Amino acid sequence: MRAADGWVVRIKPWCGRVSGEQALGLAALVRHHAHPTVTLTQRAHLQLRGVSDAALPALQDGLRALGLLDADVRCEARRNVLVQPFWQAGDDTARLADALSTALCARPSWSLPAKFGFAVDAGQQPCLRAASADIRLERVGTDAVLVRADGAAAGCVVAMADAVEAALALADAFVRGGGIASGRARMAQWVRQGALPQAWQTHPCAPSATVDAPALGPTPVGWLVGVAWGQLSADTLAQLGSRSGLRLTPWRALLCEGDEPLPAAPEWIWDDRDPRWRAAVCTGLPGCAQSAGDTQALARALLPDVPRGVAWHVTGCAKGCANAAAAWTVRLGPMGWEWLGWARARGAALSVGESLEALRECFRKIPT
Repeated sequence: MRAADGWVVRIKPWCGRVSGEQALGLAALVRHHAHPTVTLTQRAHLQLRGVSDAALPALQDGLRALGLLDADVRCEARRNVLVQPFWQAGDDTARLADALSTALCARPSWSLPAKFGFAVDAGQQPCLRAASADIRLERVGTDAVLVRADGAAAGCVVAMADAVEAALALADAFVRGGGIASGRARMAQWVRQGALPQAWQTHPCAPSATVDAPALGPTPVGWLVGVAWGQLSADTLAQLGSRSGLRLTPWRALLCEGDEPLPAAPEWIWDDRDPRWRAAVCTGLPGCAQSAGDTQALARALLPDVPRGVAWHVTGCAKGCANAAAAWTVRLGPMGWEWLGWARARGAALSVGESLEALRECFRKIPT
């Protein structure tokens, strides 16, 4: 995708994992062909910016050589598989994610909406319910999976061995049932319209605490660390690549495999109540021409006034590229800032102004 600062290149590592060798190679490519930072997205992808026309072919060749670019662009477009990062090698989550990704690539004529995705959340407890996905796969007991349409209170329970085919069948039901024509072409909207067949709603979804992200710190498979503003420098990426593999998450955090301590880096967030941990900030000017201002600078200016532990969003337009969910939101517009309160990016403005101090006061008044 072309932007004001050059090409934006999105990378979807297979099953959300980047090996140490891939991280080292990617860091070298970033230094030579793009802005020297890598963005972690809410879809657990990586994003590079500032790629010139001249640099794009060499970058694509380098990504392909590292195994970070699919040979078939149609396969890559369909392969939107979000994976719970706490899997162990060879467990059900790892097997399901690999099988689902392979099955999606094996359907060259199958067309799904660009953002249509699957969440493989088959650990002992689901942790991706707050993340964007259209079809969710969650464990039931020891050898079964609840395949559920996003937005539905119930799903269909199938054997673990049948889960991938069931997920594909639900996606096919969405397409054949007119889901692509249903406004934004997302599963939750189709469900709200009452179009989901009852056959896919036979087993109630087990209650589970919905959290924006698990606790930061050590886990059985490595260190979960937040990345400030979702921006990882090429130098830090190279240091991590020298250490171990990385797993991407929808929380703008990395799960760094292994128990070896991480190298010190200014990007790291270890405190769950650090205001940067719950921040969603879009690219803004000058990188994005659709933005009404410099969102990154505004977010940094507001940081001292953001209450600890709250979700907040600074967006340059109503699209909400950095965050599709509700949060304490300020949107930049033609008249300055627009305070939306607890809302999504397309919400109605509660107040409009130009004074930074007045906007700071809006954040100070957020209840905690």
